Amino acid sequence: MPYRLLRDGLLAVLVVGMVPVCGASAQPIQTRLPFLQNESASYGAGEIAGGLGNEGRSSPAIAIGIPTARGAEFGTLFGGVSYQRYLGPNLSQRDDGAAVTGLGLGDARKTIGVEVRYAVYDLVDDPFSEGSLSLKAHRHVYRSLSIAVGIEDLVQYGGWDSKSAYVVASQTLALNREVITGASATVGVGDGRFNTMDRLSNGTNGAGLFGGLSVQLVDRINVMGVWYGQDLSVGLSAVVPGPIPVTITPAWVSVLGTHTFGDRVALSVGTRLRLP
Repeated sequence: MPYRLLRDGLLAVLVVGMVPVCGASAQPIQTRLPFLQNESASYGAGEIAGGLGNEGRSSPAIAIGIPTARGAEFGTLFGGVSYQRYLGPNLSQRDDGAAVTGLGLGDARKTIGVEVRYAVYDLVDDPFSEGSLSLKAHRHVYRSLSIAVGIEDLVQYGGWDSKSAYVVASQTLALNREVITGASATVGVGDGRFNTMDRLSNGTNGAGLFGGLSVQLVDRINVMGVWYGQDLSVGLSAVVPGPIPVTITPAWVSVLGTHTFGDRVALSVGTRLRLP
């Protein structure tokens, strides 16, 4: 009983705190052109650690660089690191990295799941000088359909001045075929880093669309395409089995070349585990 009261109490506090946060699109949120560490943080999000499928097995990530409606629940811990290199010309800084760790609270099937994420930015030039705390509340609605609301960089330090609120839905499908074993779709609306390139360049904030599609191959590999607000990214995510399975996600970001700083390659490595 004390354990249950503690769990429900923590969940209630976080959900109440999310109410004003999820209305953040109506508030004057400062946005900043997402140069280097701003964007690398998104590739260090909880999604790079994949998920827990049937019987608690790890599954590959269903998106890269955007939030999904899937999230960690009570007793789940996750962590990961990311690296990216810009390929465009005339850039004084090309390499960047980020790290993230987080945990889950609540039960997304019975009530609401809450994912708490702590990220550290700019690992290449000035490690641990900037970071933030982000929250996501998520709910399983029907079968494999989930919805979520969240805000990235809710609490910041080190000069960080960008927040991104969003609402997102994700649908996964199991396919009983030899090669293609599943598929997923994610669609969301958010401000901050999800704005169009024109808005970010002009320093204005508004609502932007993001989303992605993925196809799962032989249970262990996802092939993905993602629109993150300014450009298209493609990649794959694979689970390396072991005592602690590791999810590896390489990606080619901004393949259309519409981002101000051109395209880049990114690599994320993450893991998650369920506490007994």
